[in-house]
Amino acid sequence: MIRPLTLADLPAALALQAGNYPPALHDGPEAFASRIRVAPQWCWAVEREGELLAYLLSHPWMRLSPPAPDTVLERAQGDCWYIHDLSVAPEARGLGLARQLIEHGAAAQTLKRSELIAVEGARDFWLRHGWSDARALPPALHDKVMAYGASAAYMVRDLA
Repeated sequence: MIRPLTLADLPAALALQAGNYPPALHDGPEAFASRIRVAPQWCWAVEREGELLAYLLSHPWMRLSPPAPDTVLERAQGDCWYIHDLSVAPEARGLGLARQLIEHGAAAQTLKRSELIAVEGARDFWLRHGWSDARALPPALHDKVMAYGASAAYMVRDLA
């Protein structure tokens, strides 16, 4: 069952992040927690028998201006649903939890657009879920995306 991701989930969520992403892409505890604090209604979790199996960390943000990795947010406002992180425990893969979290998040939106940076070969996953490659990125945004690795892609989805 999907429920809000809370600060009490921080140790388990950081462990999932550490198991799913290379160290260069990890958010520290302060940056991770800041997203839950500034946008609690935009962060969700799936747990079973007290174990965190998956989470979606997201927040409203301004189009085409994602916050840098490991940035502590003081606010969360803007005209798009920015998906910062989606993680599923290895033992829970194949259960459809990522799809459920994405659909839950999309259904909760009043915003008309979503953006994210697909990392570590996740582009095909996001394509299957309705996102597409952003076209003609400004040079500064292109450079920011490339800081996530050569296979990173900036992706967008209309939610209307």
